[in-house]
Amino acid sequence: MTKVAIVTGGAGGIGRECCLKLTEAGVSIIVADIDYAAAQETASDITSAGGNATAIHTDLSSVSEIQKMVALTVEKHGTVHILVNNAGIMHTTGIEDITENEWDSICSVNLKAVFFACQAVIPHFKANRYGKIVNISSLAGRNGGFAPGLAYSASKAGVIGLSKGLASRLAGYNINVNTVCPGTTRTTILDCISAEGIRELEQKIPLGRLGESADTANLVRFLCSDEASFITGATIDINGGMYIG
Repeated sequence: MTKVAIVTGGAGGIGRECCLKLTEAGVSIIVADIDYAAAQETASDITSAGGNATAIHTDLSSVSEIQKMVALTVEKHGTVHILVNNAGIMHTTGIEDITENEWDSICSVNLKAVFFACQAVIPHFKANRYGKIVNISSLAGRNGGFAPGLAYSASKAGVIGLSKGLASRLAGYNINVNTVCPGTTRTTILDCISAEGIRELEQKIPLGRLGESADTANLVRFLCSDEASFITGATIDINGGMYIG
C-alpha cells in the first residue's frame, strides 16, 4: 500500500527536503504551502523524478483552509497516513514591543494550525488504525530561544506539549506522534546573515557546523517509517549538541 503524506510548509527549506526524503521512501506527497508557486515547483521536481506529488495552496492561519487541505488530499488519494507539521513563522520583536496582533499571528501558524491539522487527519488515521504525525518544533521551544522573539519560543514549546498529549490519547489507535526540534539550520532564513555571522553561529555549535535541511528530513523520514513504530511521544533534538538536557 502506498502511503500518503501531507507536508505543511513543503515548498522550501526543511519542508521541501522532507517531501523529497519521503518520496524516496515511496510515499505520495501533498505539498501544502501558502506560496503556491514554490509548492508547485517542489511537486514538479518530485514528479519529474518519478514520484507522486501534488501542490495545494494552504493558508494555515485559517482552520477552514486546513480542513480543505485534508479534504482535497482524501479526495485525490482516498485517505492519508502521514502528517508532517513543518510550517512556521519566526520573528525577533522584543518582549516590550510585540503587539497582540503579532503574538496571535505567530501562535496561529506555529501552534493553532498544528492542532487543527492533527484534528483534521485523526478520523482518517483512526479508520486506518494507522497514522504518523511528526510536529516540527525548535531548539527555541526547548530553551526559550536566543535571537527569535518570545512568541516564537512559546509557540514552539506549545508544540512539544501538544504532541505529548496527542501521543498519549492516540496510541490505542496505532497512531504515532513525535516532535523534532531542529537547531540553527542552513535555510533561506539565514541568507541575510554575513559570512562572519555564520562563523559565529557555527562556533556556538559543539559539532562545529550548521544543520542542513537534510539532517532534519532524514529524521522525519525515519519517524514516518514502520521502523519507528515503537516510538511515540518523543521529543528528539537535532542541533549539533546545542541543547543537551
